[in-house]
Amino acid sequence: MFKRMIKLSWALIWLGSMNIVFANGFYIPVQAPEATGRGNAWLATADTAAAVYYNAAGLTQMAESEISLGIYSVRLGIEADTPFGTFENNASWALIPQIYAALPISEKTVLGFGLNTPFGLATEWDDQVPFRQLAIETKLDYLTGWFVAGHKVTDTLSIGGGFGVHRADANLRQGISFAPATDSFRFEGDDEALSWTLSARWEPCKEHAVGLVYRSKADFNLEGKARTVPYIPGSEKASLDFLTPATAAIGYAYRPDENWVFEANLEWVNWDELNDLKISKASGPAILPFRWNSNMIYSLGATRFLENGWNLSGGYNYIENSQPNSTFNPGISDADRHWLNVGIGRKYESVEWNFAYQYAFSDRVVEGSPFGIADGKYKSRFQGLMMNCRWSF
Repeated sequence: MFKRMIKLSWALIWLGSMNIVFANGFYIPVQAPEATGRGNAWLATADTAAAVYYNAAGLTQMAESEISLGIYSVRLGIEADTPFGTFENNASWALIPQIYAALPISEKTVLGFGLNTPFGLATEWDDQVPFRQLAIETKLDYLTGWFVAGHKVTDTLSIGGGFGVHRADANLRQGISFAPATDSFRFEGDDEALSWTLSARWEPCKEHAVGLVYRSKADFNLEGKARTVPYIPGSEKASLDFLTPATAAIGYAYRPDENWVFEANLEWVNWDELNDLKISKASGPAILPFRWNSNMIYSLGATRFLENGWNLSGGYNYIENSQPNSTFNPGISDADRHWLNVGIGRKYESVEWNFAYQYAFSDRVVEGSPFGIADGKYKSRFQGLMMNCRWSF
């Protein structure tokens, strides 16, 4: 049954995304433009089908069924200024689909289904970078199918929960010798995993609302093959124990009148669980040092509702760095990062569309990286575009 659910999830995502290829950053908290335009501060609102991911308890606000189809396009540009020269990653626009559905089954209970990509990674550097022993190509394709429900306990309190079915497909390549060289080690593996989520939403009055959500970690045993060129001919079976971390968040929304809503979120990501990773293979293990620190994400935003169904949003995120200098890896290149967000949308009788734009920037100085080969200044400039269309019936 588990394998059938995975296959069904893959089939639906290919249909919904029209066979596009997607790739993205390791943790992707932005999963709907109506939230992203507000700086992703949307946990206490969660009043569309995207509540499937943000806060399942928010589904109880929906009296009608709804389907939401969206796409997120992001470009991750990173520049490394090292003592050996300045290098840029091979950045390109990536496409990430987002699909949600909500189905009320009674006055108090609403079921929710979704397909999205809450984690993932895609960075590629030139083969001759000075830090090639740490990263040349790093890619994680990730897909989650969500099955949740929201239930109204009282007129002011709702609870939600469910589980996620995840698939992870990793492709890692790094050099063996210092540059210039052509040798490399590559690992490819995939696996499926389960996680669960619990949430609540409390709205004591029309002006105030509070949301809470917890998502558990997902444990993978990525099985596949490893290739060491040119030292070991062919490929050998290999596996990697891997996880995506648990997250917990709280949000508060203030709506002074029907025209405005102001919101703030605080989210914790438990990267502490991601210690050294070991690739097991017959010729001997390969160790990938992580030893990250848990971090916080701070989000603020507001939405102004205009006449004729229009809305305008703006918001800000600050995401703390989780990657210590001692285990810094340019394949991920984490940093204290600022995100600026704006959004626009319009609602008709049974259809609504929303669009959001993001710009992110960070500047980080790395000292004391593994072997000192990744020391330098790292500048990132990210851009994201997101749009969806929702139908109520």
